[in-house]
Amino acid sequence: MLALRRERLNRGWSLTQLTVMTGIDTAALSRIERQVWPCGPGWRRRIAEAFGMPEELLFAEVSDDERN
Repeated sequence: MLALRRERLNRGWSLTQLTVMTGIDTAALSRIERQVWPCGPGWRRRIAEAFGMPEELLFAEVSDDERN
């Protein structure tokens, strides 16, 4: 799992809220979080800006131990 999903859930944001903030389709965001669709540099930047975090942190893999 990407840290992106964990961070979104920790903040209590829905995918719909993140869609409004980034302009990226909800289905695309879901696929990005599940790592079934690659996230290009432009979208990575927009997502990172919405979170106010560096891309490297949001798109890092989170191990099973770090999920909770």
